[in-house]
Amino acid sequence: MRRILSFHLVALLWVLTALGESDTNYLAGFNWPIGEKITYRIYWGFIPVGTATSCTEWTEFEGQKLLAIRLRTVSNKVVEKLYPVDDTIESLVSPDTFLPVRFSKDMSEGTHKYKEVTLFDRTNLVAHWESKLTGKKRQFIIEPATMDIPSLMYYLRTKPFSVGTQEHFRVQADEKIYDLWLNIQKKEKVDTPNHGKIDCIKVEPEAAFNGLFVRKGKLWVWVSDDQRRLASRIEASIPFANVSAVIIQVEGPGADFWVKSKGTGK
Repeated sequence: MRRILSFHLVALLWVLTALGESDTNYLAGFNWPIGEKITYRIYWGFIPVGTATSCTEWTEFEGQKLLAIRLRTVSNKVVEKLYPVDDTIESLVSPDTFLPVRFSKDMSEGTHKYKEVTLFDRTNLVAHWESKLTGKKRQFIIEPATMDIPSLMYYLRTKPFSVGTQEHFRVQADEKIYDLWLNIQKKEKVDTPNHGKIDCIKVEPEAAFNGLFVRKGKLWVWVSDDQRRLASRIEASIPFANVSAVIIQVEGPGADFWVKSKGTGK
């Protein structure tokens, strides 16, 4: 089951999921509030195997006020006995440029452990990667507008999708810069446990990042066709299994349909 949970189905959450100090707590030009928390249930076929959450909050790092975007995937009690998973990835983002300053990965998958940090030097266009477990370090070249996965997925929530088009992005993952294509396919309704049927746009990403997207098979994301643009359902077809994640709860600021429809769908 390795990488089934850890590829962070929600790492595309939107993947496809603040006017400074104002009371509304929104970043200028962004349509999701700071403090939002989204919870998903993950399934292996029809069997629930864990949960994933995505949240945002303000934090301080080296004297800077930054936006923390945090994604966590945890196996449930049944799966823990066979292959426990507790993975967290975090991006600290500048609220002025919405570019990442620091990216960290803290992953525990069975007997496998990963604890890595990447610091982005925008002046010299270099990223500094370090494994906190082995002490290994390396540098790699970045581009002026290089984003990581968490910052890109939240940035994408500001962009309306047009059916029949393809979007192209360059993104940092695995200490490299990759191309990412989003194929905007069609409009569909998605049934969710606590929010009923949601009008969505079906998106198919094409990319292969270690521990974030599926290397073999297909991945689809159904993004709500509304102001929040939340990933309502995510499906992956991979060898020997179908894996999915469905939204079960939205918490935090706001009083819209998503927040009012409370419950965990247990």
